[in-house]
Amino acid sequence: MIAYCPTSSFRSPAEHSPLRCPATNEPLEYCDLPAFDPALIDSTQAGLWRYAAMLPVVAKEKTRLTLGEGWTSLIPDQWEGIPLHWKLDALMPTGSYKDRGVSVMMNWLIGRGGTVFVDDSSGNAGASVACYAATANLDSIIFVPTNATAAKKSQVAIYGTQLVEVPGPRQASADAAVAATWLDKGTKYASHALQPAYLLGQMTCAWEIWEQLGRRVPDWFVSPVGHGGLLLGTWRGFQQLHRAGLTDKLPRLVAVQAEPYTLLHEAFHGGRDRVTNPPPLLERISADGIAVTKPARSATLLAVLRYSRGTTISVNEEETLNARDDLAARGLFVEPTSATVGAALKKLRPQIQDGETVVTVLTGHGLKRPPEVW
Repeated sequence: MIAYCPTSSFRSPAEHSPLRCPATNEPLEYCDLPAFDPALIDSTQAGLWRYAAMLPVVAKEKTRLTLGEGWTSLIPDQWEGIPLHWKLDALMPTGSYKDRGVSVMMNWLIGRGGTVFVDDSSGNAGASVACYAATANLDSIIFVPTNATAAKKSQVAIYGTQLVEVPGPRQASADAAVAATWLDKGTKYASHALQPAYLLGQMTCAWEIWEQLGRRVPDWFVSPVGHGGLLLGTWRGFQQLHRAGLTDKLPRLVAVQAEPYTLLHEAFHGGRDRVTNPPPLLERISADGIAVTKPARSATLLAVLRYSRGTTISVNEEETLNARDDLAARGLFVEPTSATVGAALKKLRPQIQDGETVVTVLTGHGLKRPPEVW
């Protein structure tokens, strides 16, 4: 298995640092992955590791680092007159969908000699990396924006990580994390935005949905998007199913962004092929998990959104908080980043045809950012 640039034929070693193709500067992905084979699903394994045969990860069952992440519930519901299913990825060990990608990524990096793991995060990814590093009795360094919420910084710190607060825009934390990866050869950049192994874990979201829908693929897949690892990784998972001949369709993708962090949305509707020259926004919003000015995989995300005949939707603060309250009223307590999808569905409704299947991911638990800390 080798790494490749999605928008270029240039190929480079998987350990290229900082995980971008030197020919195009695009983040790397892995190719030559194992084919998806339903006969190899191991239902005796907890969580996403039922798909271990399709995940090219060094760790074997006896040494695998896992907290049982994955195989989250898929709940049927009605929302604004739309029949849909909520994928409850908020119900992960650290309370966010990030555990799906981080678990696979950490196993990958540990198998390659990693002893210290570095990430930059507004909270959820940092908490996940710190948690899995602690579980393996290994060290981590998490760089967070100074203006990250106290609740999320507290969760990151509780795992015993070295928490480093970085002033300035979100990109400053990313730059600091990249610089720290040069400490020694055992220090690995466990980036949820750039590590191609992270996408491998997110592919399992598609495979779970396929199984839970009775081995069917939905017509629509809706998720919040910051750097876009969940949307892109899940899309890659659906592509694996399609290549294996297990479905004759692919879902239409919907990327949801929160104002004013809507650079991908603006590029999509402006006909551009990538996000360029983003402003250094510092505005604090409740949907902090997607307050990203420069999506790392913008070129690939825009390409797959258009290929899928999908779209992007932006929502504002009031719409987000109203959706959060409406979701809580039906027993779904999620953080505002997750609630953006509820707000977006109201705008997507005219495009959804009768009888179409809609799956929407709820990405983070409400305790990540309870109302009293805003």
